[in-house]
Parts: sequence; structure tokens; C-alpha cells
Amino acid sequence: MKVSGPRWDAAGGVHRLPSLDGTTGTLLACAVDVVGPDPEVALDEFAVDTVVCLMERDDLDRRFPGYVRWLDGAIGGSRAVWAPAPDHGVVPDVEAASLAADVRSRLERGTTVLLHCGAGYGRTGVLAVQVLASGTGCPGGRDLEATLAAVRTARPACGPQSDAQHEQLWRLCGDGIEGPSREGA
Repeated sequence: MKVSGPRWDAAGGVHRLPSLDGTTGTLLACAVDVVGPDPEVALDEFAVDTVVCLMERDDLDRRFPGYVRWLDGAIGGSRAVWAPAPDHGVVPDVEAASLAADVRSRLERGTTVLLHCGAGYGRTGVLAVQVLASGTGCPGGRDLEATLAAVRTARPACGPQSDAQHEQLWRLCGDGIEGPSREGA
């Protein structure tokens, strides 16, 4: 569900994703264009406790060098997690699962977490679905397809944008085997 006003429309807006069962934390998603120009303004406006940046340094350096400096200074505290992943790609499963567990833990503590990648759809959606589908651990959490549908309802087009991303979700949050074809996804 979109929670931002017209000011952020050109950047794709900020969307609240489905709630994590039994928690008071809030999961938000956006594009780097919301956070990159002035992270403190964006985080203050949406009452964000932690931003999770999924972009690689080279991509950020070209567009938002000030944001790179902010991330470098904020890492290690509670304000930022920088977990770069290649555009349309994935990181090793163990890294992806660890990041999802970290975000989940933050939500369970009642914090507001803002996820973003370049456009706020692919890498952001993969992490969001993994966090929400994981329950107390994958497999065995929420139904993966239902979770993906709920995330896409909250932020249209949010979710895996490549076979590698789709397959990783099925490995980590499905039944441990390759999922159905991406056709129609």
C-alpha cells in the first residue's frame, strides 16, 4: 500500500508491505531515488529506524555519492544495513537467509525497516518475500506464492525479476526444490 504523497511519485513512491505475523514492526519498500538524495529527510518523513540498501557501491557512487558516505558512516549502528546484490541477481543463499533473518529480527523488535534497491522492485521484493514467507524458518513459514502475491498487491511489480531470483526464493522459502515456471509471474 502506497504511504507516500505526490512528492515521491516520480521516484516510484514508498509502499508499506504486508505485516509480519505477530510483530509491530513495519516493512517499507522504495527506490533509491527516495533515499539517495537525502537519507535523513526520507528516513525522518517515514519514521524509519533502519534502511537496508541492496545496491552495489559502483551503482550508488555514480548517482548518489553523498548517500554512499552516509551509508559508510551509518553501518555498524542501527540506521543502516548495506547488503549489496547484483541487479537482477542474487547473493549466496546463506547470505540471503542471514539478511532476511536480520530484517525479521528488527521487525520483531517493532522497528520500521525500509528496503530499497535501484527501482525498489527486484532485489527489494526478493528480500521482502523471503522475510515474510520465512516464518520461524524456511521452509514451513507462510505459503510462498501467497506471500509473493501479497507483496505485489502492496507494491505492484515487486518481486523476483529474473530466473535466479525466482529460483532462490523457491530454494529458501518454498519446499526446497525448484518452483514452478516463472511464466505469468
